[in-house]
Amino acid sequence: MTAPKTKSMKAVQIAADHSIRLIETDVPSIEPDEVLVKPCACGICGTDLHILHHGFPGTHYPVIPGHEFSGHVVDLGSDVTGLKEGDFVAVDPNVTCGACRWCKIGRPNLCETLTPIGVGRPGAAADYVAAPARNAFVVNERLGGTVAAMIEPLACVLHALESSQGVAGKDVLIFGGGTMGLLAAIVSRLKGADRVVLADPAPGKRTIANAAGVPEAVSPVDLGNETFDVVFEAAGAKPALTQAIDLVQKNGVLVQVGVLDETETATFNPFRLYERELRIVGSNSCADKFPEAVDVMSDIADTVRPLIDDRHLVWDFEAAVGDMAKGLTIKTQLHFEGQR
Repeated sequence: MTAPKTKSMKAVQIAADHSIRLIETDVPSIEPDEVLVKPCACGICGTDLHILHHGFPGTHYPVIPGHEFSGHVVDLGSDVTGLKEGDFVAVDPNVTCGACRWCKIGRPNLCETLTPIGVGRPGAAADYVAAPARNAFVVNERLGGTVAAMIEPLACVLHALESSQGVAGKDVLIFGGGTMGLLAAIVSRLKGADRVVLADPAPGKRTIANAAGVPEAVSPVDLGNETFDVVFEAAGAKPALTQAIDLVQKNGVLVQVGVLDETETATFNPFRLYERELRIVGSNSCADKFPEAVDVMSDIADTVRPLIDDRHLVWDFEAAVGDMAKGLTIKTQLHFEGQR
């Protein structure tokens, strides 16, 4: 892989009116501490749908989406060490200041000037994307571009498990059979949970969960009143959250992983919170878990691979989003010509 010989490139753009456009724009220039990456695969997730349909905090419109991606380094800034042209990388999209109180205590996802790739700065739904070299992690190319692009959501799940204070030896319930929920189920089993139950109203997603090694996949209406030590709300749905709160065991924890609209509100019984000594915590993005996710992905790659649908070229962004809306895929990823 060598630096691009052209000064222009194609990109997908979401405009302020929430329309999708295919544009031609300049190849990003890189700062001394940055690398230029040619993407191999780019995932679409719930954050992208929020950006597209009604907005997401920190979005700078018009924006090139794409924060879950892998690719090859094709150019390096003058100050970059430890990477070289041709390296196959997965990229942590959270571009942080490194100096605020949150960065200093290892919570970069809460950085006061957080500017994520694909949200606050141009993303990977393009021929090229610029990223700080410190955010690019070399991965084994044998994983393939689509699996490597799943490292970002895996990092988010690892942060959620840490937020729960661990799942080993515990009964775990997960609401939502999408990417985050399925990864949470897979990793909970890997991390030693005694029991893992996934709840989703869609029979197809429950079938996929079974195929991914999660034997207990049920409809939410069949959960009854049984309680669990750790409950992950990964559906991003208010009914799921309302039900989840009632199913947390004494001294248990509810981890909010799913992204609801920022104007949404929910109610809960404060006496139950007091009586059962429950904890309700949020888990936002991947924090500092990207390096761990690179390692863990090697252990679960074969389980993760069947969750990916990469039928669409990146330039078919709108069609891919349409398939997602129909519930036809778990993880929709966009591929690039010659990069599958």
